Amino acid sequence: MKYRQRIINSSSLVLLSLLALMATQLQARETLKVSSKDSEVVFSGEHAGMTFSGIFEKWQGSLRLPPLEKPSIEAEFHLGSANTGDATYDSTLPEGDWFDVKNHPKGKFKSTTIISKGSDFEVQGKLTLRGIEQAVVFVLQDKGDSYEAKFDINRLKYKIGMESDPEAEWVSKTINMHMTLKK
Repeated sequence: MKYRQRIINSSSLVLLSLLALMATQLQARETLKVSSKDSEVVFSGEHAGMTFSGIFEKWQGSLRLPPLEKPSIEAEFHLGSANTGDATYDSTLPEGDWFDVKNHPKGKFKSTTIISKGSDFEVQGKLTLRGIEQAVVFVLQDKGDSYEAKFDINRLKYKIGMESDPEAEWVSKTINMHMTLKK
């Protein structure tokens, strides 16, 4: 009987060890790392009545979503990597009046609150561009193999294009952001 108890106790110990190892591995996998290698951050707006769009070609981020402890979303993107496919826009965006890449090479996002809404998440956070931090709110939608989010920013609040177009007569004040983050 004692031999059988030792086998059961040993089996239980092995099973508990395997479960602990699996839980640790599952926890590590639940912090999702994303980057421009497999996901995208796209922006769009209007210039002189015509729609334009572009993509940030270099960025990285991480998502730690509920029910995990300390949920967070953080991202950092290189503003000089913005590409619209139009040589005029692409050469203008890094300049001091627009992204001011020389003084502010990176933009950042950091969540402040993430609330689970079924399979989706309501995210509140701070977006920093040109050294200016503004509140941003969006819904991160679970699309199965990816997460998607859309939100708008007011470029004038970040002092983007304030010298050449402070009244938003030529370039729309509202810039639409769209993210697709592969799981």
